Amino acid sequence: MAQTQTINDGRTQRPYEVRVNGARSGAFRDVRDAISSARMKKRETPKAMVGIADVSTGQFLFEVDV
Repeated sequence: MAQTQTINDGRTQRPYEVRVNGARSGAFRDVRDAISSARMKKRETPKAMVGIADVSTGQFLFEVDV
């Protein structure tokens, strides 16, 4: 599985986003970094829906549960 994706002008894109209640909270190249960040956000706001989304597809991959 590729950890990075390139766009037309050759720049590297960050393919994973942390989202808190649907709002973007950060972007990461490595899914493990995104998971760590999402877990920290979940500890800060336990009642919020915190998860990881794939930027290239726009799909929500999974919700983090601490």
